[in-house]
Amino acid sequence: MKHSIILTFFLVGINAFAQQTKTSNSALHKQNFDLKDSLDYEKEFRKNYALFDRVNFGCKIGYNRSNIFGRDVDYIFASRRTQWLSGWHLGMQVNTPLNRRFGLKYELLLSTRGASVSLTDSISGLYSSRFRTYYLDLFPISPTFYVKRFQLHAGPYVSLLKAATLQKKDERGNFFTDKSIFGDGSNREDEVKYLQKFDFGIHAGVEYQLPFGLFISVKYMHGLTDIFQYANSYTFEDEKTDKIKIFNRLFVLSIGYYFDGYRNGLQARL
Repeated sequence: MKHSIILTFFLVGINAFAQQTKTSNSALHKQNFDLKDSLDYEKEFRKNYALFDRVNFGCKIGYNRSNIFGRDVDYIFASRRTQWLSGWHLGMQVNTPLNRRFGLKYELLLSTRGASVSLTDSISGLYSSRFRTYYLDLFPISPTFYVKRFQLHAGPYVSLLKAATLQKKDERGNFFTDKSIFGDGSNREDEVKYLQKFDFGIHAGVEYQLPFGLFISVKYMHGLTDIFQYANSYTFEDEKTDKIKIFNRLFVLSIGYYFDGYRNGLQARL
């Protein structure tokens, strides 16, 4: 009887030890999995953090090819036919990567646009002229998708008109630069047609980054705002009392450079 009791306690002790060992092994195994998951998370976090550890600044300069369009071009000018006009732009842009595939882009540019148009007068008759505008362009936020070295982006833009000129001919047939088309509040709209001071539209483009900091981009900008003033047409009993449907559109080709920091993010994304 005594030996049976001792044997029973011995077997119970072995079973308890085995259960404790099994529990310890399971806990250790779970800790190993947790440690692996933690290391994987830290590795992924560091890889993503390399993309947006700082705001990426760049500068750019380039070529514009612009024109105007709309049903009322011949209401302001002598013909509806216009031609594309060359121009330029310069400015800066900022990238904020949010992860390896998506980010936000912001731009501020000084740019020229306009068109080759037709004018007419009693002395020179019908002749070709250049209508040119100077804008400060703000691209407030452009969602951007990253595909290796490419960026695909689109968004709105708003532009502040800084100056405008129109080539005209004097009584001798010589060209001179007329700045009255820029206009001000004292102009009568039935006598002088002048420009709105803001333009608004949408844009879409693609950018390619080179490994040593340079980038090349192209975008299309499409105006949605009537660029000529019309608010006081009723006051002056103008023959046209509807909106003057003339809009901007242009293609923009840029070359630029990203400062240190973005190249590291580019390599991390690749």
